[in-house]
Amino acid sequence: MTALLLAVSAWLLGQMFWMLQGEQQAVPKWSPKAVATTMTTSNGVNISDLQKSELFGEYQADKKPVEVAPVVQDAPKTRLNLTLVGVVASSNASRGLAVIANRGSQATYGINEQIEGSRASLKAVLADRVIIDNAGRDETLMLDGIDYSKRAAPTETRPKPALSVGNNAHNQANQLEKIRQQITKDPQQIFQYVRMSQVKRDGDVVGYRVTPGKQPELFRSVGLQSGDIAVQINGQDLTDPKAMSNVFKSITELSELNLTVERDGQQHDIYIEF
Repeated sequence: MTALLLAVSAWLLGQMFWMLQGEQQAVPKWSPKAVATTMTTSNGVNISDLQKSELFGEYQADKKPVEVAPVVQDAPKTRLNLTLVGVVASSNASRGLAVIANRGSQATYGINEQIEGSRASLKAVLADRVIIDNAGRDETLMLDGIDYSKRAAPTETRPKPALSVGNNAHNQANQLEKIRQQITKDPQQIFQYVRMSQVKRDGDVVGYRVTPGKQPELFRSVGLQSGDIAVQINGQDLTDPKAMSNVFKSITELSELNLTVERDGQQHDIYIEF
């Protein structure tokens, strides 16, 4: 019995030994299969259409600046039936103003504004004349009362000395007192010494242009200059059409005049004590 068990055990061990020593089948290494693919081409992008789309805006070549024709200051006298009532010349040519009457209607015009009742427009404002553009032709319109003459080349001039009132303070005070008495009795007398004309721009009142009347030395001595535009009198806004009538109503009670004027684009306060 023992011998039989030994024999069986030996056989089993032998079978196991040969199974372990037997040739093992190698596991095949994986490799991707070659798959035949066909590349299909879709419709390509139309680059010409993309270039024409102007994603960043249309290209424009640099243009030369428009050259503005210079103003002919010695232009021939205009034949238009216009009257130049007044001018406000400025160191800034674009701010010049002119009061022009046409067919009984008087208005204030700025540069490039068309003169009512005509096809002409204001082109330049000089001290004694204006240049108008009449159908593309420069023409001169002289101040009323001044004969036409060609404008001479500008020459250097020395500024006039300021009016000295120190030695004549007493006389000036007496003159101002007389003027105040005249104005108090008749408010219209103020226009004998300070002339005022309404100024409009784009149909709106912007103030009153002041120019000297008789005794212009008094006009200058208080700091006024011809062509100043008064925008306020004693706090009254002169752009309000009713303001001037309010000034007249209280003029008999005035002992001083606080005047705000525009000059060359800036405001100046003028103080006048009666």
